[in-house]
Amino acid sequence: MDAVQLHCLGILLNSTKDAAAYIGDKQSLYLNLINNLRLPSDEIRGEILFVLYKLSLLNATPWDDICDNDNVDLSAIGRSLLQFSLEVLLKTQNDDVRLNCVALLLTLAKKGAFDILLLSDPSLINSAEAEDNVPLNDSLIILFADAVKGSLLSTNIEVQTGTLELIFHFLSSDANIFVLKTLIDQNVADYVFEVLRLSGNNDPLVISSIQVLSILTNSEERFKEKLAIAVSTLLPVLHYVSEIPFHPVQSQVLRLVCISIVNCSGILSLSQEEQIACTLSAILRRHGNGELGMSSETFALVCSMLVEILKLPSADDIQKLPSFIVEASNHAISLTFSHEYDCLFLIPHSLLLLKEALIFCLEGNKDQILRKKALEDSIIETCETYLLPWLESAIVDGNDEETLSGILQIFQIILSRASDNKSFKFAEMLASSSWFSLSFGFMGLFPTDHVKSAVYLVISSIVDKVLGISYGETIRDACIYLPPDPAELLYLLGQCSSEDFNLASCQCAILVILYVCSFYNERLAADNQILASVEQYILLNGAKFPHEIPGSLMLTLLVHLYAFVRGISFRFDIPHSPEAEKTLFHAMAHKEWDLLLIRVHLIALKWLFQNEELMEPLSFHLLNFCKFFCEDRTVTLSSTQLVDIQMIAELVYSGETCISSLLVSLLSQMIKESAEDEVLSVVNVITEILVTFPCTSDQFVSCGIVDALGSIYLSLCSSRIKSVCSLLIFNILHSASAMTFTCDDDAWLALTMKLLDCFNSSLAYTSNEQEWKILIGILCLILNHSANKVLIEPAKAIILNNCLALLMDGIVQEACAKGPSLFQHNQETTFGELLILMLLLIFFSLRSLQAILEASIDWQEFLQYSDDTESSSVLGIPCHDLCRLMHFGPSPVKLIASQCLLELLNRISDQRSCLNAELRCSAKYLKSMIAVTEGMVFDQDSRVAENCGACLTVILGWERFGSREKAVIRESKWSRLILEEFAVALTAPGLTSKSFSNQQKIAANIALSLLQLSQVPDWLTSLYSDSLISGIVANLSARNVTAEIVTLFSQLMAKNYLKQEHIAGLHNLFQVCRRQAYEGGGGSKAQPSEQKAEAARSADDVRALLFGMMLDQRAGSRATVEMEQQRLLREIDSFFFQESSMREQNSVK
Repeated sequence: MDAVQLHCLGILLNSTKDAAAYIGDKQSLYLNLINNLRLPSDEIRGEILFVLYKLSLLNATPWDDICDNDNVDLSAIGRSLLQFSLEVLLKTQNDDVRLNCVALLLTLAKKGAFDILLLSDPSLINSAEAEDNVPLNDSLIILFADAVKGSLLSTNIEVQTGTLELIFHFLSSDANIFVLKTLIDQNVADYVFEVLRLSGNNDPLVISSIQVLSILTNSEERFKEKLAIAVSTLLPVLHYVSEIPFHPVQSQVLRLVCISIVNCSGILSLSQEEQIACTLSAILRRHGNGELGMSSETFALVCSMLVEILKLPSADDIQKLPSFIVEASNHAISLTFSHEYDCLFLIPHSLLLLKEALIFCLEGNKDQILRKKALEDSIIETCETYLLPWLESAIVDGNDEETLSGILQIFQIILSRASDNKSFKFAEMLASSSWFSLSFGFMGLFPTDHVKSAVYLVISSIVDKVLGISYGETIRDACIYLPPDPAELLYLLGQCSSEDFNLASCQCAILVILYVCSFYNERLAADNQILASVEQYILLNGAKFPHEIPGSLMLTLLVHLYAFVRGISFRFDIPHSPEAEKTLFHAMAHKEWDLLLIRVHLIALKWLFQNEELMEPLSFHLLNFCKFFCEDRTVTLSSTQLVDIQMIAELVYSGETCISSLLVSLLSQMIKESAEDEVLSVVNVITEILVTFPCTSDQFVSCGIVDALGSIYLSLCSSRIKSVCSLLIFNILHSASAMTFTCDDDAWLALTMKLLDCFNSSLAYTSNEQEWKILIGILCLILNHSANKVLIEPAKAIILNNCLALLMDGIVQEACAKGPSLFQHNQETTFGELLILMLLLIFFSLRSLQAILEASIDWQEFLQYSDDTESSSVLGIPCHDLCRLMHFGPSPVKLIASQCLLELLNRISDQRSCLNAELRCSAKYLKSMIAVTEGMVFDQDSRVAENCGACLTVILGWERFGSREKAVIRESKWSRLILEEFAVALTAPGLTSKSFSNQQKIAANIALSLLQLSQVPDWLTSLYSDSLISGIVANLSARNVTAEIVTLFSQLMAKNYLKQEHIAGLHNLFQVCRRQAYEGGGGSKAQPSEQKAEAARSADDVRALLFGMMLDQRAGSRATVEMEQQRLLREIDSFFFQESSMREQNSVK
């Protein structure tokens, strides 16, 4: 047949229905066509291959008529057909011929026509049994390998795809491992990788190529070499298939890359490893977000690949790997542990990934671990968010022992290998989540030794963190003997273990478990059952504690556990065994234990310090605590949460323990023994308690701490001890209530006399010692208390102390002598600091004088020069010296001196009003005081300005007493300047600033005082003209009206300075103010907040606290917004009442 005939036959076979039925001798035709494949013409061979292909499709081949061809050698026909076809495929360059040839071979391969051939070839069988040298050039397998190479490199995608399918079906037949090795050795894999590289992600090519490569992986050793070279080709393909949901070869690509990671790690670059990790993480992310689906096999492979990446030697060098693992592990765990999906069979894969990620972030050097901190935090958070809740639900409806073991293993790694801070927080989190109840639930649900060991191991690690390693070790030592049932634990605890070391070991572990449970409000049994078991243990084993309990550790634990259970039982009135209590108390008194050795529950500590029988041993431990605290004042609740100052302070604050009396007793004892270090330790602890809870001062005073501290000043203690004790006395005086001092006046008097003796004998004001600063502070507080009618006799001793008065007078005179240079001596200088403290002492003495010597004090003595009369026998300072200090001193001195001057002037004014006494000072003296106070009304410190304004107001009020005062006041020119400035300010915009509001109050009060004079100055009448008042009224608004302004206008109205239109305008304005006050009052009211009293830790704190106390006692210093508003409303009501009265009077006229 020529090419035309063959072409026509092909057309007929392709277009005629059931064309094979018209062929008479199919066998002869078929054999003839096979033989003609040897013809050299590509055209003829192409037509023959097409006809053979169509005959195969029409089932017109010898293999389809096998029953009718018993005499036909199918093996020979098949060998000839395969050989001739492959030779054609090898030699031709025509893609149409290749396409027909590949189509024919693929069709026959699907029919299994070559299976018998491959299995019956003796050379292949022998090669399968033993790898001998096979003449490869004669092998059909080699011919096949050579033949497909050209087609694989064809530019026709259809030819490439068909050739790949042919290879796939060829290898998918019953060909043995020798076939795979031969194709690999003949570099077929290289050609497939090349097709893949040039495929441009053509999906049919990708699928066919990956399917072939997946089969070639069965020849592991040979294929690994090829894969190592071509691994870079797989990475773009991995990225491609990862973005397509359920891609047919997604899992095969993943498996190929996984083989590359495992076997070719040295070949992959860091960037390639990072790229793989990024792609894998993206797969889980997109699935977690619901963007694409994923098969179970894909999920398992992704987790496995990430695990292998984490195990790579270069993993720590992959810069972004931790962030990828954070994302991947989060999604993996959330997918498998979510109750929305039934993914139990995938949980082991996600847990393995989480475990390896955890190990990865905990290994390496310090810098590497620090770089992986975010990963560690993420894993711990994942455990809290997913794994722990899963465990809690597993108790109810779970039966997966493998998952439980995996989770416990992860928890154990965190507890044992994470940083101390993180492992402690994780242990606290578990313990706070009813972990001990869960643990016994696990052991009940899975009664196997493996689960029991894992559960007790985690429990011991938790104990390591919350109590200490020594206690966790007791559980690990007894693990194999410990029962899984809490009831059995309590039964074992109540047995005698004198002759059974294993039982004793178990009992130690049981005590540890019960004690740790107490911190997290967990009960493995009812409280009365636990108490009964503990008491039974004490009764049966109390005589032999040293044998059964290793050292002081377990006795300490037993003491705390018993104290806790007793503390709980006391609350609920649970009966106890007095004999067991007596046995334990005896052991505590005669055997070694340490209150500070172990974390203690506040309930247990409270119960211990409520028992008077334990005072002696507890005193020893409390003294040790004081020493420990003194060595490290920063001690707070640490990772082991030992007894700390906060606990002790809370117990003292509760008032239900004897700690305060114990501390005072210890202080007295240490002072008698002259143990300065111990004294310092105890005083520091008491001071810290006062700092934490100032109100506990009352307790310490009632326990006799004043007598104990007084003995300090009679002994030869160091200056440091005296300073610390003085600071404690200061804090007690500062924070104790007035009622505390009513019944212990003698003790305070004795202490005051000792302090004064110490002060007078040692004070050199040029020194920089801390002690004298604190001593002055103590004297100030005693004087301050005397103003409330307590500590009267101690205050008298201070005020009438001649040495102190002389010292104060000398310091004041030296300060006044400095003149303008005094301004340089602020609180940062030694002299300036002493001057400030002395002025504060004078301020408090002036307040005290009014309370304790009111009948015998002549306040006008402070208005005279010291050379005019004998020096005062009381502690004080004359007005002219105060004026000098106000004029020349730095800001703090000005403020205290002005406050003292105001205090004196008020006292003089009150006494003159009461006695109707004449002023004994000269006119010149009075003028100088007025000049100083008027000049400082504009001081930049608003507090000084307010004080001076108040002083000036008091002096102006003296005008009613006599002609001398009237003359001096009438000559004053500064008042006019002050009020002119005030008038300008009231008519100008800007009345809302706070600084102006303060100046406004001062000037308004001065104006009010001038208006109340018996003869109002003419300039004041001209100043408050109709036009000025109209301008002020027009400029006022509801937001800048103050009580002082309203009072001033009330006085102007009383003096007939206001016209009817002024009164009407003010009436409307004040109505608006009142309405706004009432409307906004409900929202603006603030609940008074109870502020914690401050305490002094240093001499600087002493000065600051005294300064603050002085400011608090200034008029209006404690006025809140609400109080100011109420005062404003009262003044408005008074204005309205006065207006109404004047209207009625006018109507009568």
